[in-house]
Amino acid sequence: MIKIRTKVLFYFSIFIVLLNGTVFFFYQSSEDIVTDYDYSMRRLLLFNEISQRTNRLVEQLNAYLTEKDERYFWEYERQYRWLQQHRQQVGETLSNRNNRLLVQNYEHMIESLLEEGALTVYHFQAGNISLYSSHLHEAMEIASFIQETTLSLINNELTTYQHFYDEVEERNRYFRYMGIGLFVTTFLLGILLAVWFSGGITKPISRLSQAAREIASGKLDGPDVISTTNDELKLLTDTFNDMRRNLKRLIEEMKQKSELDRLVKELELKSLQSQMNPHFLFNTLNVVSKMAYLEDANQTSRLIEAIATILRYNLGDLQRTVTLADEVHIAKEYFFIQQTRFFDRIKFSMDVDEQCLSLSIPPLTLQPLIENAFIHGIESYEKGAEILLKVEKRKERIIIEVSDNGVGMSEETKEKLMAFVRGEEDAFVSNEKKHGHSTSIGIRNVIRRLQLFYRMQDVMEIESAVGEGTTVRLLLPMTKGGGNE
Repeated sequence: MIKIRTKVLFYFSIFIVLLNGTVFFFYQSSEDIVTDYDYSMRRLLLFNEISQRTNRLVEQLNAYLTEKDERYFWEYERQYRWLQQHRQQVGETLSNRNNRLLVQNYEHMIESLLEEGALTVYHFQAGNISLYSSHLHEAMEIASFIQETTLSLINNELTTYQHFYDEVEERNRYFRYMGIGLFVTTFLLGILLAVWFSGGITKPISRLSQAAREIASGKLDGPDVISTTNDELKLLTDTFNDMRRNLKRLIEEMKQKSELDRLVKELELKSLQSQMNPHFLFNTLNVVSKMAYLEDANQTSRLIEAIATILRYNLGDLQRTVTLADEVHIAKEYFFIQQTRFFDRIKFSMDVDEQCLSLSIPPLTLQPLIENAFIHGIESYEKGAEILLKVEKRKERIIIEVSDNGVGMSEETKEKLMAFVRGEEDAFVSNEKKHGHSTSIGIRNVIRRLQLFYRMQDVMEIESAVGEGTTVRLLLPMTKGGGNE
């Protein structure tokens, strides 16, 4: 079976390779044009530079001989060195099969100019007036020949460049037509590919939709839906056909049992027990848990055990005293149940200091806070929800924190809760709206029982802001302050 994803990747890979290949061809052609253009321009610039340097060398030499100023001699030396260094470059860069002989003569003229210039300086410094004048005159004539040859070479280069320009223009015209053809071809190919590929997907889906409408109208005797592809849609079509046949068979079985159903409905069911005994409920849950374990449904067995544990704990005597270890254990069971329900939508974390677990505490203290954080803080989150239970010792108190990254509470709600902690009960109760499952009622119950148990007022802190989560912090003393009496 070839998957639809594989088909999409294959077709579009071919399309992208062809498109990128054409783009690379255009890019490479443009690079060749730029390279040729750069080569021609460098040749022209070198001709021009040699011509200017030659004129400058003769001018500076003549000025030095006339003015006898060392500044002119230094400038002459600079031009001389430049021509000496670039003389070999003339033959390597400027020569081609059309002007090879002319370029060789050009190179020899530069060499002769340099020799005549050197001889002129030598005889001038030696005081041989007639000799340096003769060499100067020879150098000036050679410089004139170099200028004429430069113009001739530049003219040849421009003639060659004209052919190159015509070729580039013809190539650009070809590229323009090719680009238009490529655009039209790509557009048509894209449309054909989209129509063909979408038709291969939508046609089977349309047939399935038509068959589903027939089933919804009560027609179960239609022919099987035919799939012409060999991908996930074929599997979906075969499964749909099997479902329709199974549905038809189930309806026939239901008709056969309709008489028995009618007789069952006529029977008067008597209640074996008007109120279920909690002890009977626990025993029943234990039996179901053992049966699930024997049937290798370990996760189901563990879930039933967690439910039984929480139920037995919650139905116990609320006047009893438990340890913080008992409360943490029930919190773990609650976390397990909710994790089983919501999987990775919610992350539960615990950071508990083992030395604090012996603390005496009223029952049902942590579970209401955790339920409150879950229901009113993060239950609406589709993913990324977190609840953290943290227990630690700070100085002479045990600090218990229940934190979530949920929707948070408004400043008004937080202030009402803290007013209740401070004992301003009237201000809190008068403004409280009964919602049936109010956030503040569960916390209020926990606050009041802790205050009575430990005989202290400041047992809780709340940190919260809208959209930034909530942290409820219990501040409990190391020893119970009178709860045993």
